[in-house]
Amino acid sequence: MYSWARTSFFLLLVYVAFKVLLWHPSRFPYSTLDVKEYDYIIVGGGSAGCVLANRLSENPNVTVLLLEAGGPDKKDEIHIPAAYSKLQLTEVDWAYSTIPQRNSSEALHAQRSAWPRGKVLGGTSSINGMIYTRGNKADYDEWEKMGAKGWSYEEVLPYFKKSEDYTSDGGDEGYHGKGGPLNVEKATFVTPVARAFLAAAKERGYPEVDYNGQSQIGFSLTQQTVKNGERHSTAAAFLHPVRERQNLYVVTGMMVKRVAFDGASNVVSGVYVADTKRYKRDEEELIRARKEVILSAGAVESPHILMVSGIGPAEHLKDFGIPLKVDLPVGKNLQDHLIVPIVFELEGVPVDSGVSLHSAIGESLTYFLQYILFKCGPFTASPIEVHGFLPSGMEPEHQGPDIHMIFMGGMGSLEGIRTAKVTNAGSVLLWGEEALQKELNAGFTVLPGLLHPRSVGYIELSHVGSVYELPSIHPNYLSDERDVEALIRGIRIAMDIVNSSAFGQWKLKCTAERGMWPYDFNTDEFWRWYIRHIAVTLYHPVGTCKMGTTEDSSTVVDSRLRVKGVKNLRVVDASVMPKVVSGNTNAPTIMIAEKAADMIKEDNTDDTLKQ
Repeated sequence: MYSWARTSFFLLLVYVAFKVLLWHPSRFPYSTLDVKEYDYIIVGGGSAGCVLANRLSENPNVTVLLLEAGGPDKKDEIHIPAAYSKLQLTEVDWAYSTIPQRNSSEALHAQRSAWPRGKVLGGTSSINGMIYTRGNKADYDEWEKMGAKGWSYEEVLPYFKKSEDYTSDGGDEGYHGKGGPLNVEKATFVTPVARAFLAAAKERGYPEVDYNGQSQIGFSLTQQTVKNGERHSTAAAFLHPVRERQNLYVVTGMMVKRVAFDGASNVVSGVYVADTKRYKRDEEELIRARKEVILSAGAVESPHILMVSGIGPAEHLKDFGIPLKVDLPVGKNLQDHLIVPIVFELEGVPVDSGVSLHSAIGESLTYFLQYILFKCGPFTASPIEVHGFLPSGMEPEHQGPDIHMIFMGGMGSLEGIRTAKVTNAGSVLLWGEEALQKELNAGFTVLPGLLHPRSVGYIELSHVGSVYELPSIHPNYLSDERDVEALIRGIRIAMDIVNSSAFGQWKLKCTAERGMWPYDFNTDEFWRWYIRHIAVTLYHPVGTCKMGTTEDSSTVVDSRLRVKGVKNLRVVDASVMPKVVSGNTNAPTIMIAEKAADMIKEDNTDDTLKQ
């Protein structure tokens, strides 16, 4: 009885310590919609919206309203870096899924791919893998050549640096910011298998680089948006520190249904909103904007709001009886990154050996106490430990890489794929027959990815129920055979690296070798089949409100991110990217918001600062 009581008391102390040490006053709700008119209304409190809210409210002469459909970022798992995979399919996730795919996702349930996006303050920066990657110099120079004037690498680099506080040693001189709101640091907990992978890459001739610096091609420990052992989302970095500003209003749990126009004109005057807790499609409230409405709802919801508002493809809107305001290719140009998970087992190395990340986290109580008491150990970092960026040889005209290589130091790090409802066939492909029963050995996962997909999709209004339902997502993954061939080249590079002598201390076994497949393992035919079954999204949708010249019929916004054909409306988020960058998209989205904030201030010169 005494032992039981002592154990219970100890566990209670652990729970109280956990709540106290993770508590922060900035995680509680902000304002209510008592005021019905503001200077600027920002729709979406995500990666871009939080940045805009901070920068625009720097001027005390203007009022800024930030509307977020989700709630405040108070969920504990948001702030523990290693717990990010536990956030999918929860209340902080929009929980989108694609329509059934014809050329991919064959091992996923109904051939649908899950698309987690953040429905919470901080948006997807509150639920993602915390990887800070800017892409390649050539990406932004190509944007400018495509008509995005002012968006060359030389012109956007200052905005990357403006937001950043790079706190790790090293880093190429002149490429990183110091003292910005967003903390960026290299992975602080690194497994032995991750260090072996870095050594193996060097053995194969790939340099260790600062992939956000002078040259992207090579490998490195990941740079992460983590601070003091906690996730540093845009809500934590940009929003919470300025919560005392009297001119900044943040309202959560509020859905924007559509933008409002001034009578029959194309002048935007505000937004119609509905409380998501008491959501009724026949109820809405008008909130007015004196200056601008800025959509920062992401690559799915920004085009959705535009189309419901009458801005989009004329024929598509006609099908839904939506009066047309402007005929624009809203929802087109959808691009996303695909990755191919390949799992390796360390035969004879026990799962509790500490060699791999999953093994370490498996000792949950020890490392949990280590985290809450000292903010160290595997809970403090993203399980994505190493990033590589490589040329496949298929794009000789491109100056940068077209293959993305991710290393995760564990076999148990595929929660995102599991939550995508992988069927038994897909699970066997990833894990093998025996591993489905019980994970006995340590291991790791290598995920080659496609940086420049030729397969392009689109987003449209849902034909099921109301137009306010979640939109239909058509990514058209692997509809271009060249994407499959590029991924095979990436897989070949991964297999070559893993077969180097740096892994000689362990006996490796690719779990995909187990089983009876229609093709021999490790042949091109096998990998084509594997890719079409297992390749999954890396959660980087962009491009659905394409930026470019006003004369270009494929664009939705101009180079200053103003929606063509209407006044007082901009889109500021990943949807404006003309082409997906060569890397993760969170850092570029933050950069876009930083640059957009300056543009908005320049275009509203009457907003004079009082000194």
